[in-house]
Amino acid sequence: MAQRYYPMFADLRGRRCVGIGGGLIAQRKTTVLLSCGARVTVVSPTATSRLKAYAREGKIRYVARRFKSCDLNDVWLVCAATGDEMVNERVSREATRRRIFTNVVDRKPWCSFIAPAIARRGGLTVAVSTGGASPSIAQQIRDRVDRAIGAEYAPMLRLLESLRGAAKRSLPTYQDRKRYFDRLVRGRVFDLVRADRLTAARREALQELRRRVPHKAGQTGNGH
Repeated sequence: MAQRYYPMFADLRGRRCVGIGGGLIAQRKTTVLLSCGARVTVVSPTATSRLKAYAREGKIRYVARRFKSCDLNDVWLVCAATGDEMVNERVSREATRRRIFTNVVDRKPWCSFIAPAIARRGGLTVAVSTGGASPSIAQQIRDRVDRAIGAEYAPMLRLLESLRGAAKRSLPTYQDRKRYFDRLVRGRVFDLVRADRLTAARREALQELRRRVPHKAGQTGNGH
């Protein structure tokens, strides 16, 4: 049976992450970590011009030398992409000993997590993984998903997020809120967002919320 990985979305904001290696793959991984709000240190004798620019701009800390065990002090996540198998394996062993989330490029047995192919639309993130069997297939599926996700999902997500507080105040149970948001996603509100009628969509969503409140209040009054 193929290895199964537990999918999760990690909150990296303000967390210390380290990249070991300074090539193009390390650059891509660093860029993704930065986009997620991580505090990134890159350790490598050499680095791409973009990584050096990140350092000059204060976006990352760049340490121009080979990996040392102390580079993993107080680290939450590490990515190793050095091209040197001995260094990569050493990073994996040390990180595993310290229970640090670890990704070593193209060496699945040395990883405690593997990176998916990612498609984004605003707050929507779709991650595709083949369990490390074929990054090429994961990227192909990611590209198909990316083409299938319309631009309307970003404003729809912003609208739904803005309504969460009002829904929690008005609809006391999770199931009530789930039915309300399901209605918005599957009905006229999303159609209005697709038509770029955002003000009308918000008005319709609030009207739908008001329609649901008296019904719930009546149930509460009957002791249900």
